[in-house]
Amino acid sequence: MNLDALSDYHKYGSTKTYYTVFKAMAAQQIALFLLLLAGAASHGLAVAVAVAVSPTPVINTTCAALAHSPNFTLHVEYEFCVGALSVDPAASSAPDARGLAAAAASLAVANMTSTEHIIADLVRNLGSCLAYYKEINDMVRRGLDDLRAGRAADASEKLLEAAQSDAPSLCDLILIEGDAKRNPIDQENQNAYFLSVMASDIAQLMLGSHASSSPKDPS
Repeated sequence: MNLDALSDYHKYGSTKTYYTVFKAMAAQQIALFLLLLAGAASHGLAVAVAVAVSPTPVINTTCAALAHSPNFTLHVEYEFCVGALSVDPAASSAPDARGLAAAAASLAVANMTSTEHIIADLVRNLGSCLAYYKEINDMVRRGLDDLRAGRAADASEKLLEAAQSDAPSLCDLILIEGDAKRNPIDQENQNAYFLSVMASDIAQLMLGSHASSSPKDPS
């Protein structure tokens, strides 16, 4: 675990954004993204760069047919087709549809290989998060049992320990520092952190209230 990163995380708070998600990407960017993934998959790297490449006549004609012909059950958008194939050297040099089909299949293999690495990394890191969550969930459950049984001091101690464990933040870091660079449970981690802190603070407030209202020793 990178302690400097953990310190930085706390400096900005649990809602700090560690990565940028691009909601929209040009077709050319997507295509080059796929190509670069082929070479970077083993390192978990992904780079998207905008390029402008003119499609060859074969690509232009083929993509137009794919987008508009009624003979296909499944269709692909013309812009995506042109963008993906135009930046691929094999597709750009293809003399016919057979060459384009092989190029498209190679791009699909590159994308799927990278996706396999991403999934494997997420599964591994989510497994670590699961262990963290099982531990703090058990602690909070025991604190809840104490509250229901009237053991306010014991409940406060357990809830405070769960909040101070900072497991959600550690889970965030594990996922963001992983090869996949993705955090599919960012919102859940934030909620877990704030809810556990809230429960702990209320329990401590309750204890303080009880202490101030307790009768004083007449001696």
